[in-house]
Amino acid sequence: MKLKKKIIAFMALISLGTFFCGAKGSANIVQAKTNTTFFPKKMRGTWYQYYNKKISKMTITKNKEVHHYINGTKNIRYLEKKPTIIPENSQKTKNRFYISRTRKVHGYTWYGINKITLPADLTEEYYGVAKIKGNWVFDTALAHGNVFESDNMHWYRTPELAKRLKNAHYKNFDFSFSYNDLE
Repeated sequence: MKLKKKIIAFMALISLGTFFCGAKGSANIVQAKTNTTFFPKKMRGTWYQYYNKKISKMTITKNKEVHHYINGTKNIRYLEKKPTIIPENSQKTKNRFYISRTRKVHGYTWYGINKITLPADLTEEYYGVAKIKGNWVFDTALAHGNVFESDNMHWYRTPELAKRLKNAHYKNFDFSFSYNDLE
């Protein structure tokens, strides 16, 4: 019972903090600790992107990402548990990565994807997925310097949808801001 009260109090604090951050008009970023070895279920499946009049394909399973490039090559990356000791770069660790953290921006959750050989504080790549205007949309975002921005290169569940919505822009899912704006 005490644990339940603590959880409710913690959630109330997060809600109040989110409300007051949002009241200033800034982009809401909430960080949570994560140590998962699985992609979220809504992220799994086959995704398509239309770029340069060609369709790219990416398949995400429980713990693997297979990216089929336009030129016919493919890259396979394996999701693992966050390491307690960062390993050295090698052939064995080349295609290994982990989910380092999650961030919530404008109500959407972004998952930090990190090479197994990098510490969590150097996370630069993020994955986000959301159902927007009736369609599932997958996107990536980059953190570099003091800027956090989505790349607006959306992925969809079918090639037809990817081609039809190639120039779509989604308010709050497509973003760019400086961390200095949050202070």
